[in-house]
Amino acid sequence: MKRIFATFIGTILATGLVLANPSDEPKDLAARYLNATDEAAIAATWKDWHSKAVHTVTIKFGLGQPDETFSYSVADWETLPDWHQDPTLADAMQGYRETRREVPTISSESTEGGTRVTATTRIDYIWGDTTGTMTQTDRFIIVSQVGRLAIRALDTTFDYR
Repeated sequence: MKRIFATFIGTILATGLVLANPSDEPKDLAARYLNATDEAAIAATWKDWHSKAVHTVTIKFGLGQPDETFSYSVADWETLPDWHQDPTLADAMQGYRETRREVPTISSESTEGGTRVTATTRIDYIWGDTTGTMTQTDRFIIVSQVGRLAIRALDTTFDYR
């Protein structure tokens, strides 16, 4: 009986320590998301998102064209249309391919609302007959949710200027 009681107390203490001291750091959480390259890896990151998280994407084309911006709630991800099936976007992306992607430079700072993690990645590409370098900037807001870190917001900018 004492052994069962001791095991029970030990389990409670271990659980408390895990909740009080999450294993991830904000930068680790951001890096895990950025390193997800296929659907299985991306699906594995869903546990890292806050239930009310919002992802905003901005594309800066330059050459006098207006920026393109859209947002979605991560909770709505499953109901969003597949961008590969959008004929306008599929046509626009025709002939686009990355030729080199640098390792992201990641920095973080504490803010009143959580931790802001910024990752900047330079990407060389070919788009039709044009070659260039695009800068992708991902700005995460990471907060504590029920004793673990979660991505509360993500702003992604693709800057082709």
